[in-house]
Amino acid sequence: MKFSQQFFANSFFEQDNTRLELTDLARKACLVHQDAAGLYSWMSLGLRAQRRVESVVREEMERAGFCEIQMSLLQDADLWRQTGRLDAYGDELMRLTSRSGRLFCLGATCEELATQMVRTHYNRTDMSLGLYQFGNKYRDELRTRGGLARAKEFIMKDGYSFNATEDGARAAYEAVREAYLRIFRRLGLDAIVKSSDNGEIGGQSSEEFHVVSELGEDETDGQTSLECAHIFDLGDRYSKAMGLVNAKGKFVRMGCFGVGISRLAMLLLSRQRDERGFWGSESFNTFDVVLTVIDWERQERQEAAETLRRELQAAGLSVLMDDRLAQAGKKLADAELIACRQRVVVSGKALASGRFEWMDRRTFARRDASAAEIVTLCAR
Repeated sequence: MKFSQQFFANSFFEQDNTRLELTDLARKACLVHQDAAGLYSWMSLGLRAQRRVESVVREEMERAGFCEIQMSLLQDADLWRQTGRLDAYGDELMRLTSRSGRLFCLGATCEELATQMVRTHYNRTDMSLGLYQFGNKYRDELRTRGGLARAKEFIMKDGYSFNATEDGARAAYEAVREAYLRIFRRLGLDAIVKSSDNGEIGGQSSEEFHVVSELGEDETDGQTSLECAHIFDLGDRYSKAMGLVNAKGKFVRMGCFGVGISRLAMLLLSRQRDERGFWGSESFNTFDVVLTVIDWERQERQEAAETLRRELQAAGLSVLMDDRLAQAGKKLADAELIACRQRVVVSGKALASGRFEWMDRRTFARRDASAAEIVTLCAR
């Protein structure tokens, strides 16, 4: 990928990075765009980083035995009436009316849709099924401060389990609980698990996963924390309301499991920032390597950079090659802004000596190394 092909232009943010709020720094790095209060779009660089989080979550949900689906964002309000949640959810539930006068809502959660789908297509005595999806969710938050940590539209992984027995439901719950703990560990986050009220979702019991962060509005162990995930034992709350039974006519036991993907991405950005912008970790970055080519118009530098790019990609690394006709200082600064893991400089000095400057973005450790050594350094 070439830098000139990226959706990137940060000239309207000139102030010192250390003085910018987190969301504004993410905007300066062209990771997100603010559409309106509480509404954000992910730009190309930010989407790459966010999908790193999705990848970790997807791997762990598959490991827990869940299969991925994709449900509609637009939901028939009649489903919510069946469970009594249409009124219980109150003003946070976004509603709209079709031209024929039918009431719909934008999904805040998908328990009703998932229950309807399983009721229609899956009827087994030994029912044991786990489903999950990634998608946008909508809540008309009264307060939208905190940027993506509390937005009206956000990206979430929501999962649903369906079991014939209480033991099966408990096993599914524990499998997801362990999967969530692995997710947090892989992202380098220390999760604090605590019991919680089930709220409008209902059910028998639930647990929240918190991370200590100033982005949050909760208090955990005497510290400000951000809720990043929530798991519920729903019992037969939805199956009884919507008539979901197994082949023996027994009400199915359910669970639901949510992880805030955009919230986790914002939390990781808050952890991975410094005076120069954002640095990338192995599990959360835009690119593994930025190839900063000084004086791109020189043919020999283009050729050297292209050769190095191919070798890095052959080693399984994602590479952004800076082919812009910009000053060296801007190129170096931009590479340090956008949450990459490493930077490699291709310059006249490098070509003359046969050694390129490698830098670890997190620690700023530097080393001059040959092309072969650069590949080894970047891939370790």
